[in-house]
Amino acid sequence: MAAAARRIRIRRTNRLKCLVCYLVCFALPVLWQFIGLWLIYPYKLAATAPNAAAALARLAPLPALANLAQRCTAAADAAPQAVRAAMAAREQSWLALVAACALAAWLVTLIAQLIWRGVNHKPTQAARATQAAILAYRLNMLVIWLCNAAFAAALWFLGARQIAGFAQWDALCYFGVYLLNPLAAICVSRLAAPPTLSARHGFFKRL
Repeated sequence: MAAAARRIRIRRTNRLKCLVCYLVCFALPVLWQFIGLWLIYPYKLAATAPNAAAALARLAPLPALANLAQRCTAAADAAPQAVRAAMAAREQSWLALVAACALAAWLVTLIAQLIWRGVNHKPTQAARATQAAILAYRLNMLVIWLCNAAFAAALWFLGARQIAGFAQWDALCYFGVYLLNPLAAICVSRLAAPPTLSARHGFFKRL
């Protein structure tokens, strides 16, 4: 009678914990890129900005890019004021490209992870659904790693390889975000999965 009267324990999910997990994990790449561009760059990487506008203009011969590339280039006999203006334009265009690539990779990572979460939340046939979600998770992570590697490679070929004396500070400033993005996706996938997939000792942990 006692066993029959015992209430069935319903598995619940803590939405607040899942939301905090998402906020923390996906805030770290953004925070790191902010630190890289606004704290590391001025003190560790000053005067190392390559002419990314010229590289983009060669890939996409658009008038706006051609004009920007021209502003980022100073003649050998140019006045000091013209040289400073060209170097400032070159630095701003390079930092804008770094930030744009980082933001695009971050958005692709977040959207891919949210699509995986939205697809794998069916409450029926939990065991089979979990196995399918694990396979989908691994394929999704492969796509995320490849996308981040593609953005990192684009940044490298568009200007980072032109930096003289490329060192660890350059790598941390420009490419750290492409490692943090997939790690954030791994954390939220394993720790903040839909409740129908998660278990205390399962592949997807229950918060």
